[in-house]
Amino acid sequence: MADVFLSYKRQDGEIARRIVDAMRCNGISVWWDDGITPRQAWDAEIEAAISAASTVVVLWSPRSVSSEWVRTEAHYGKDHGKLIPVLVEACTIPIAFTLTQTVNLSGWIDDPAHLQWRKLLTWITDVVSTSGAQAPGNLTTPTPNLYREAVGTLPSGDAIYDGAFISPHTPPGTAFRDGEEMPVMRVLPKGVFLLGTTQDDPDCASCEAPQKRIDIPAPFAVGVFPVLISEYIKVAGSLPNPPALPAPKESWFGRLRSASKPPSQALVAAIPAGRIPCIRISFEDARAFVDRLSSASQQKYRIPSESEWEYACRAGSETRYSCGDTIDSKRAAFGLTSGPVESGGYPANAYGLYDMHGNVREWTADLWHDSYDSTPQDGRPALDGQSGMRVVRGGGWRDSAAMLRSAARMRATPSIRADIIGFRVVRSIA
Repeated sequence: MADVFLSYKRQDGEIARRIVDAMRCNGISVWWDDGITPRQAWDAEIEAAISAASTVVVLWSPRSVSSEWVRTEAHYGKDHGKLIPVLVEACTIPIAFTLTQTVNLSGWIDDPAHLQWRKLLTWITDVVSTSGAQAPGNLTTPTPNLYREAVGTLPSGDAIYDGAFISPHTPPGTAFRDGEEMPVMRVLPKGVFLLGTTQDDPDCASCEAPQKRIDIPAPFAVGVFPVLISEYIKVAGSLPNPPALPAPKESWFGRLRSASKPPSQALVAAIPAGRIPCIRISFEDARAFVDRLSSASQQKYRIPSESEWEYACRAGSETRYSCGDTIDSKRAAFGLTSGPVESGGYPANAYGLYDMHGNVREWTADLWHDSYDSTPQDGRPALDGQSGMRVVRGGGWRDSAAMLRSAARMRATPSIRADIIGFRVVRSIA
């Protein structure tokens, strides 16, 4: 069985041969049709080869996009979850493949250090080395990929990789970032889970039940931490301005007296230091941040849907918290009076994510609804309706344990900037 089935147009034979030679120099086995001559054996041999290969690498060019054979082979690879599209010359990719991540080798001239060439090798190696889907809650340390470049480490010691080498087949559990001081992300597997809680949960609210089956259809990446102050400033330039304090009023005896309370301890604590998560972030602030992050990284970032958030929080668990049916101060930051603490100081959940319970509440993309009737079953956010409120999840530093449950739901006005609300980002890896 070959690692790669190469699909290309005959007129692109020169670039195809260069790619094949370079792959073989890196120990990757390739099947391509340069050796087939008997016309009568063509269909049968191609069918056997494409079926047996671990990946289908399609070379898109102005010539191949109009080839019925290349399109058919590309559709086969896509339908079987092993397509790796490669652009070898500027052209308009067929619309059926425009949403698929593509390696751009249009400027590649046999350079083994070329970023896109290394991305192609990384992607192929990921597909060849992984078999089957990872079961939710059973993430293991990903198999090292010699083409993937580490750019740092997490508090757990896990390597953080350069986001340029992340593909739809990157193993679940892989941590990465798309640029210096940008959020560290973790790849999560696709899967199925029950959103919400059961009536026997002593803290169950009417808006949390009945449960609803949600099918997360594809792997995606979630922030390992809530967005940190340092990350927000790196991307946005500065923190949003907090609401101005009222001007002091003059008393009857001519002395100035403050008409407001002093700033909360939480606000004072939230200074650009260490791994403190952002607070006083409105939903509009968070949405503007992901737009800037997407532009800066050239990747698709967004605010998580409520379903994606709970899926990430549960990490395969069915208990009240990802760590069991109870939680204490050794596992999460809650019931405090001094504001959020540095992220990473409490145990991560089974998906390697920190502070899914406590520290700061987190915005989700969903409009508030009193039930899950309007929640899409495929993990998308619930955006139908006239509600002006957005769903907030996770509980925060001053909340009770009941508000930290995996299924606990809260709501907030999108414009509010509260000392207890921050956010986390997700990114597409398709």
